[in-house]
Amino acid sequence: MNIIANIAMFIPVGIVWPICFRKLDTIKKTILAGAGFTLIIEVTQLFFLGRHTDVDDLILNTSGVAIGACIVFLIRRKQKKE
Repeated sequence: MNIIANIAMFIPVGIVWPICFRKLDTIKKTILAGAGFTLIIEVTQLFFLGRHTDVDDLILNTSGVAIGACIVFLIRRKQKKE
């Protein structure tokens, strides 16, 4: 359940960010921005009692961003062909 939740929570980030931020004009840039965002979240957790960081969360969250970014850029590619 944790795996699916971590991926699903970040799919919207991968969808919305390239729409809202013009500089995220490639899948690679979007995924790197999402990975950086996830890294910030994980590092910030070090400062709170009862929270812990996990490399798995970083990988799964970034995977969610990648899935969302792929959706957006596939739709954009398809719209350009039409």
